[in-house]
Amino acid sequence: MTLEKIISELHYEKYVEQSVFKKIKKDEKTIKEIAKTAYQGENFDFALLKRMPLTRLSVVTYLLIRKYDEYSTKGITDEIIFDTFEDVSLRANLYYKKTGKAGISKDDVIWFRHIMNVSIFKIGSLQFQPFEMIYLDEDTIGEPYMAFTKEQKESLPNGSPVINCHIQRGADLNPKSVELSFQKAKVFFSEIYPKQEYKAFLCYSWMLYPPMLEKLSEKSNIKLFADKFFIIGDCPDSEQATEFILGYSKRKVIPENASSLQKLAFEHPEWLGFACGIMWI
Repeated sequence: MTLEKIISELHYEKYVEQSVFKKIKKDEKTIKEIAKTAYQGENFDFALLKRMPLTRLSVVTYLLIRKYDEYSTKGITDEIIFDTFEDVSLRANLYYKKTGKAGISKDDVIWFRHIMNVSIFKIGSLQFQPFEMIYLDEDTIGEPYMAFTKEQKESLPNGSPVINCHIQRGADLNPKSVELSFQKAKVFFSEIYPKQEYKAFLCYSWMLYPPMLEKLSEKSNIKLFADKFFIIGDCPDSEQATEFILGYSKRKVIPENASSLQKLAFEHPEWLGFACGIMWI
């Protein structure tokens, strides 16, 4: 795999693509050296976090050359590999939209650890990763972030093998696309991890928050997505919802072209929150 092929498949914004390519070609020896220890560090305190935004993005892009081989060795198709890698360009393009500069944030660097560990896969509309069930409650994390029933925790104990599901910004949530993603994911994980018996799909997301879902149209793709899950816990933490729905906007008034969901978020922030859902396999 070549740098040129990787970059062409990522579909960066033109300015971002040019900046990354120029940075790597100009400082390839340095980028290669930084890449060796980029993801070393404890508690997500990776060495790459100490670098400037463009260097972070250039190193991550450079590392994808090696990661392609590691994904491919698992028997994963190019379609899934490059769809997975496009998370890098998605976040880089959002960073460019926010700052006007080429690069990625520190949070992006931390998130991309999943790609570096070859443990996340974009299959159709959604991202999936092999995971172990975790309950974000006082028993597990030391604070009452959410509450779960005793019966629920007994039916799917902490540590049970599950498939974690993530929804990217702009994901195609058409019901047919979503259903196809889940069906393909079942087949994919049975083939890639044949010795593991996954119990359920797991999703922690603002899209599953019951008070918000009550306000959405019955035909809403978000509501139809959430209806696939059994909601087992929730809390009023609206940080993820606010960022996802409103982006990086700091405006205090609703923009004229706001979507119905954005209007809801502006006018009723109390309807936003975070929830946990499972879908038995």
